[in-house]
Amino acid sequence: MRAVSRIGIVVIFLVMMFTVSAFGSATNIYITQSGSPTGNCTANVQTPAFFNSAANWGTGANQIGPGTTVLFCGTFTGTAGQSGFTFQGSGASGKPITLLFDTNAQMSAPYWGSASTGAINCSGRSYLIMDGGTSGIIQNTANGTSLANHQSSNGVYASNCTNIEIRNLAIQNIYLNQGSNSGATDTNGQNTADISLQGNSSGDSVHDNVLSNARTGLWVDFDSGHDASNLLVYNNTISDHPWSISMGACNASSTATNVKIYDNDISDWLNWQFPSSTYHTDGIILFNDADGGHICSGLAPIATFQVYNNYFHGSLGNGSATGYIACGERTSCYIFNNLMVDNGSYACYGYIWLYNYAGPYYIYNNTLVGSGGGIAVTTDGGSPNGGTYLENNIFTNISTSLHSYVTLRDDITSSDYNIFRNSSGSAPSLATNDSTYLTMSTWQSYGFDGSSVSADPKLSGTYSLQSGSPAIGMSTNLVSTGITALDSDKAGVARSSSGAWDTGAYTFGVVPAAPSGLTATVQ
Repeated sequence: MRAVSRIGIVVIFLVMMFTVSAFGSATNIYITQSGSPTGNCTANVQTPAFFNSAANWGTGANQIGPGTTVLFCGTFTGTAGQSGFTFQGSGASGKPITLLFDTNAQMSAPYWGSASTGAINCSGRSYLIMDGGTSGIIQNTANGTSLANHQSSNGVYASNCTNIEIRNLAIQNIYLNQGSNSGATDTNGQNTADISLQGNSSGDSVHDNVLSNARTGLWVDFDSGHDASNLLVYNNTISDHPWSISMGACNASSTATNVKIYDNDISDWLNWQFPSSTYHTDGIILFNDADGGHICSGLAPIATFQVYNNYFHGSLGNGSATGYIACGERTSCYIFNNLMVDNGSYACYGYIWLYNYAGPYYIYNNTLVGSGGGIAVTTDGGSPNGGTYLENNIFTNISTSLHSYVTLRDDITSSDYNIFRNSSGSAPSLATNDSTYLTMSTWQSYGFDGSSVSADPKLSGTYSLQSGSPAIGMSTNLVSTGITALDSDKAGVARSSSGAWDTGAYTFGVVPAAPSGLTATVQ
């Protein structure tokens, strides 16, 4: 028995030695700007130089490696153009490396980095978490039209980094643009972003961040044959950008599948209206310009996106406005359960804009509310591969519900179970060839919207359905589409598995929280 026990002890010892050798990275590393204790960084505190030195990354007892949490404490003040913190190694599946901001920790510089670096940087790494904790901030303090610097800059810059998670950060004032009037000439902010994911970004997630003031809130560029599949973007609040979210490529071998953009609050474009030759305003723009901007006739989509449960509000401005959602150029988009409210001083050019496209496109159960003008859905560039399908949507107080630059009935494959109410309260305006308008009866004679109605949808101040709304129980059940997230409404309430659905983003009886940043009126 003793011999067995001794053998067992030896085996356990060897296993422990192997474990330490394989996964011996430090559990916690603490960093302050000076290396002096502050906040929750009280023992064995390091300076930023420790993080930025490859010699301190590995599996040693005092190194940063798989499973390590690096805690940032206090304020980190950078110089103009400084590249802040750069990951020198990767985590592992189930053992990510976490960079965590302590309470009230922040990174501030006149401007961080350049067009290809930022406050936090990653190149060719994987299994990393960048976590702002409860109050982590990354900001520029002097970069913008009327400020001392006019430079390219990023909050977080990641190149070919996969399986990374960026969460809970407030990234602000990367560029303070002042292009709200037509005489504006400042173009220096065009290479700025709060979060920039370049190259491969497969398996990444960006969520629960507050992003404000840059050319692009989240910029995903999967060009040159790279992949952005299995990317999740959710629960972010994004304001004051011409492009709130941009995802695109210009290469036929670039792919993006199972990309989901949901539950985001997106608003405020007016400071980036001009010069309109440099900036055009979009909420979410999705594309793969694989053939140089021409119609991709006969080419299959190579990028597939689901855009759902998002809330868009405010005006896109009077410069070169595009749409709350712009989707085109060899993409296939599923757009559903979105609430879009144009409560600004300028009519929204296009809530949903499909351009130079491949398709198919599915536009289901959205609620689009206007302020007297604008176009609900614009098609641009001919009949898509796979088709364009519109069902169960509410278009209210919008001057033109459906619009095509070519021929509307060629661009739309099917449309039905929608509610139309134009800005004068009458039947919808349906435009083809940019100038010819169709009556509802003519449109229906072509085989479209036979079960749709022209009526007041009777929305509440929070855009849910009120008692007596024609939207209640009028729409088709779309469970058979197999889009799991569509089986619940924007508020997460399950839709019927077998009976008729309600039209729009919300099912009847749902009372969503009052939308922020607007003055709502009962329709």
